[in-house]
Amino acid sequence: MHEAPSSCAVVTGAASGIGRAIACALAQRQIDLVLVDIDADALHATARHIGEVAPAVRTLAIVADLSQPEAMPGIAERAFAQFGSVDWLYNCAGMLVSGRSWELDERQWNTLMNVNLWSVVRAARAFVPRMLEQGRGHIVNIASLAGLLVGPWIAPYTVSKHGLVAYSETLHQELRALDLPVNVSIVLPGPVDTGICRHIDGAAGDAQVDAGNTYLRTMIAGGMTPDALAAIVLAGVDANKLWIFPHAEILKGALKQRSDMLLAVQ
Repeated sequence: MHEAPSSCAVVTGAASGIGRAIACALAQRQIDLVLVDIDADALHATARHIGEVAPAVRTLAIVADLSQPEAMPGIAERAFAQFGSVDWLYNCAGMLVSGRSWELDERQWNTLMNVNLWSVVRAARAFVPRMLEQGRGHIVNIASLAGLLVGPWIAPYTVSKHGLVAYSETLHQELRALDLPVNVSIVLPGPVDTGICRHIDGAAGDAQVDAGNTYLRTMIAGGMTPDALAAIVLAGVDANKLWIFPHAEILKGALKQRSDMLLAVQ
């Protein structure tokens, strides 16, 4: 009798925040893990923690810069070589910069867009063909309510998340139109207590941008815990939901404002 293959998930941004919480939640389910992040020390700390709390789970830690085009193909190659199959791909890596949109330089825009959006596009190119070959797979993209709503001083982040939402929905529609066995889930959280603001802690030298940074840090620090978000995400994936809204009340309030605007012009 052949032993049934174990399940495997790839989690980017696994060193901290949402990615780490999702990886730990998956480990509690005895799912083998490919952990990906640019922060080597924190990534290996996550792997060690999983080894302590779920010793039967096999892990592969890959230090990678997802802003580089060659990163995702290499991750897919190593993941399938190590585990033979990948059942889930959780694209959790993300970054944020702030400032006046016309003053942020192209390097800042490019790095953020490569991590927040292009790495997901590249992941689909690397993983979808392999998932189709194995006959199953589920891609989970961590977007943001900023992918539907707009606010000042974080234009690159907002643009990247709008793009991620549009790309994810398009990918889902294509896979369904072709009746292919790969599913997509789009997660749109509001505030989650992560370190995503760690790169905007310093004063920007602009009173309005500084005030916006302070508001962001305060809002995020008071947000949902990553562990709570991970539980919602996994439940949504279990139910094969396309849209996962951990902060539905925020979205409903924002959409009501937009609806009121439309009524005003009729």
